[in-house]
Amino acid sequence: MTPVTAVAQVFDAMQQARNGAPAFCTNFFPIQGRLQGWIDHGELFAERCAGAVFFLRKDHEFWHLYFCAADEPVLRRELAALSCLKTEPVAIDLVGREGALDNLLSLAEAAGFRRYSRLLRLARASQPGQADSSTGDAPAVCADQTDVPAILELLESSFDRYADQLPMPYEIAVAVAARQILAIKCEGLLAALLFFETQGFTSTVRYWVVAERFRSQRLGAALMRHYFASHPAVRRFILWVTAENENAVTKYRHYGYAPDGLIDHVLVNPMINS
Repeated sequence: MTPVTAVAQVFDAMQQARNGAPAFCTNFFPIQGRLQGWIDHGELFAERCAGAVFFLRKDHEFWHLYFCAADEPVLRRELAALSCLKTEPVAIDLVGREGALDNLLSLAEAAGFRRYSRLLRLARASQPGQADSSTGDAPAVCADQTDVPAILELLESSFDRYADQLPMPYEIAVAVAARQILAIKCEGLLAALLFFETQGFTSTVRYWVVAERFRSQRLGAALMRHYFASHPAVRRFILWVTAENENAVTKYRHYGYAPDGLIDHVLVNPMINS
């Protein structure tokens, strides 16, 4: 694997794999700002092959695998020859419509991956007139840099690192600086948070969680309503949720979210034993 040192290297390699390839396939849809962060922190590596390129991103103690291939037969051939799959813990995400991913799922399983989790994308159209409803004694505020360790601890204790792509500390710090983490603090502690990203007319909830000792106080509801009220220009709200987490799906439906048809199958190789 070769370290990636510039964003242009990524897009150039992707374009080379795509050129003249009517059946091009990929699971890599990079956002330039996040890509730059991975490169700046030495987390992104590439491996070029005949008709394909693989990108591997270091995430704590394992890797995320991304591919760009001329077609599925090329991907099958080069994936089977990828040596890191035999020595490193690796997860791969396959995103698309249910049924349309069958070939890629079979291909990944043939390379040694097993199905680990299945995420649904939910979407919600904007609803004018949403009122702010922060709690009186513990209002929703934007998190500050002193909250970064507590945010990381709450996320790591509440989410699955293989399925939910938990942020690195520097990513949390960037989000705090951008005022993209809402928090409620009680008794001097981080009681709840809503971590989001907004681009243009679309806003994505990345994480929404209430610490266990502060549940049943409607803190999550206060955060969600504050989030909607503070985004009057947003036209579409989206998020990903584990399909098997019926409690979370039900809560999101309560706020107007519904499946939009996109699925994310998360698979892991034998080096990941969870």
